[in-house]
Amino acid sequence: MSTSRGKKYGFLGLLLTLVCLIVSANLWKSSLKVSRVTLEGNRIVDANELFQLAQVPRGARIYDVDLKAIQKNLLSQCYVKEAIVERDLPSTINLTVVERSPIALVNIPDFIYLDEEGVILPHSISKELFDLPVLSGLKLGSSMAFGAKIRDTHALEALQILKGARMVNNEMFHLISEIQVRSDGETVFYTAEGGVPIFFGQGNEADKLVRLEAFWNQVIRERGLQNLQYVDLRYDDQVVVRWSNNVIKSKTM
Repeated sequence: MSTSRGKKYGFLGLLLTLVCLIVSANLWKSSLKVSRVTLEGNRIVDANELFQLAQVPRGARIYDVDLKAIQKNLLSQCYVKEAIVERDLPSTINLTVVERSPIALVNIPDFIYLDEEGVILPHSISKELFDLPVLSGLKLGSSMAFGAKIRDTHALEALQILKGARMVNNEMFHLISEIQVRSDGETVFYTAEGGVPIFFGQGNEADKLVRLEAFWNQVIRERGLQNLQYVDLRYDDQVVVRWSNNVIKSKTM
């Protein structure tokens, strides 16, 4: 009997210790309050704007803070593509954002930006200036609101071309001064230097960009742009060009 009674008291003592630990933990948790908010990832949107949007309640108990609500507040800024909100005990809320990066400029009738997904972004959000190609021939329809996504499939394809050019290298991206979407869906570039048209056509973006880069490095660097009238990438496995002497040359890349 004494052994059984000892086990019983031992179990009760363990249970009491566990209850005390839980109570102490809850008291400790309830004493933790927000005194600091950090922000990472913003380059375009001003930090003060994001802090105001987040509405983190300083002085509130840290475990009472609604992380989902703060995340939703941050995502209301159209330049914010992703937002992560985390508790960092004992007293900090960490905000991390991933911003949308403008890839083209549109002027219809006011200047706006588009990112690679076709999301409409305001032009005046940041003091930072963007050196971006102009996208023309765009049909926005009723999707003019900031944060909305354009629906023009040909324009979306043109944005993917710009994305591909940026992935090749900055030089290829900045080669393009204007990218025009024509009514038949055909895409035409105009070079930043000389305004030379580059007929891109539709489809096979990666292959065409590789051929264009090779042609630019192998031919244009040597000959220059002075006599170049146009470049045509619409033919498989080759780059067709016209020089000012009216001789058409085709170079297989």
